[in-house]
Amino acid sequence: MPRRPVSFTAGETVVTRAWKHDGQAHWVVPGLALGSDEHGEWIYQPAGSFIARPGMAFFARSDAVTLSPASGEWLATFHSGEDRNGLLLYIDLSTAIGWAPLGPRGHELHSIDMDLDVVERAGRGIYLDDEDEFEEHRVAFGYPDELTSAIAAEAQDLLARVAARQAPFDGAALSRFDQGRALLDAASAR
Repeated sequence: MPRRPVSFTAGETVVTRAWKHDGQAHWVVPGLALGSDEHGEWIYQPAGSFIARPGMAFFARSDAVTLSPASGEWLATFHSGEDRNGLLLYIDLSTAIGWAPLGPRGHELHSIDMDLDVVERAGRGIYLDDEDEFEEHRVAFGYPDELTSAIAAEAQDLLARVAARQAPFDGAALSRFDQGRALLDAASAR
């Protein structure tokens, strides 16, 4: 699958599908295309979206914006700040990021979740999460050493970039929330 979609028009459906390294299904998250820029492809996930993985599902309580970066082994989800747990940013370290067409006007964004996450929460700061799961799955799923090293290095780089507020972690996502809400308002007015 190509790293970036051939075309990406605001308002198109995007289904984000994460898999585990052993091929098991992980998260499925629906959204709307917002557009592309130098950072990558932006996706709006409105409050009320049905988010699911095997054995668990829920309706999102607040809006989120996901960035599939132009390069890098990660997907970043920026939260609106309305999450009751203070979640502001959740970066899934991921590999094999690629796009596939979905019907006549939509996209599927696929990735393999590599367990490690860079998280930012109000009151808790920025931290690396799920290191134990990463180590457990490294052995159980047989992660190649080169991939393990690359993902661990990427996680450390992301921790530093988020802490330094380097783009796209510098507030670039804020305008994307307004853009997504405007898309929903326009669709409901039709």
